[in-house]
Amino acid sequence: MQLTNKRIFLVEDNIGNQTITKTLLESHGATVALHRTGQDIIPPLLQFYPIDLIILDLMLPGGITGFDIFSAIRNQPKFDDIPIIAMSVVDRSEVIPQAKKRGFSGFISKPINFRIFPEQAARIIAGELIW
Repeated sequence: MQLTNKRIFLVEDNIGNQTITKTLLESHGATVALHRTGQDIIPPLLQFYPIDLIILDLMLPGGITGFDIFSAIRNQPKFDDIPIIAMSVVDRSEVIPQAKKRGFSGFISKPINFRIFPEQAARIIAGELIW
């Protein structure tokens, strides 16, 4: 399995999307931790550490965005080397330039493609950028 022993932290507010994404990643060998809001993100990240990949939904409740969470994570030197990908239903042409500028490792459109998503996650963990 391509994600065996990989630790993935997922920030996603939609329970259906959480369940689908978590189940798919786990079926390929990953261990997945979930966070629904992105608020106070650092303590749960520290608790789940070490982390191989962080996946951020860009549109979250309470006025917080995946871009806000990305900045909070990158302000912690401990997480500097962890790849972070954005995941959203937002138009790719709007989001990708922003995500690249901020330093994300990639972007995955929702709904995710069940066939290629685990491979994309593995490639990002291996250091490839996925746009």
